[in-house]
Amino acid sequence: MEEDEEEDYMSDSFIKQDVRPGLPMVRRVKQAFQKEEKQKEANEKSRQKSIKEEEKERRDLVLKSALGSENKGFALLQKMGYKSGQALGKSGEGIVEPIPLNIKTGRSGLGHEELKKRKAEEKLENYRQKLHMKIQANEQAADQFRIRFKNKQEERKMEGDLRKSQRACQQLDTQKTLKIYLQTALETVLQIITKAFLKEGFLDKYV
Repeated sequence: MEEDEEEDYMSDSFIKQDVRPGLPMVRRVKQAFQKEEKQKEANEKSRQKSIKEEEKERRDLVLKSALGSENKGFALLQKMGYKSGQALGKSGEGIVEPIPLNIKTGRSGLGHEELKKRKAEEKLENYRQKLHMKIQANEQAADQFRIRFKNKQEERKMEGDLRKSQRACQQLDTQKTLKIYLQTALETVLQIITKAFLKEGFLDKYV
């Protein structure tokens, strides 16, 4: 190891160093961090690219580059009078840019994306139907609650009217009974008085 090479900040020799205030501790740590970042960058550059990354880079490079005369299709178009950047067709009404290439990198078969999309749409439609049915059920429950509440109020009102009618009937019965009782008592008193007068002869002069 060279004399001027910095020591590892995680090693025992670095930890055992004197870290009293005033020593260049911060500078050493900063340099250690910088060294570690440089090592990470070097490892990233030296890392071999995966097959997918290499294929993507080559594909992007080819797609970005324009077709040359070595391409048979492009050579045939040139023989028929086509020029680069010109629209297709006899009168130039066709497309200018080529049809975009849709790269399929996954392992799923053809039509898998459409199947996933259709299943997602069906799932969404089922969710909407369930939500609609739930809303309808809540509305029906609310209507039933309002009907029950209204019926309960009507029952309470009818019970109140019935109690009032019963009290009125009881009062009428009491008044009628009292009237009969008073009439009977009055007749009894009159009979007693009449008998007394007849007995004493007070009524002889009126007979």
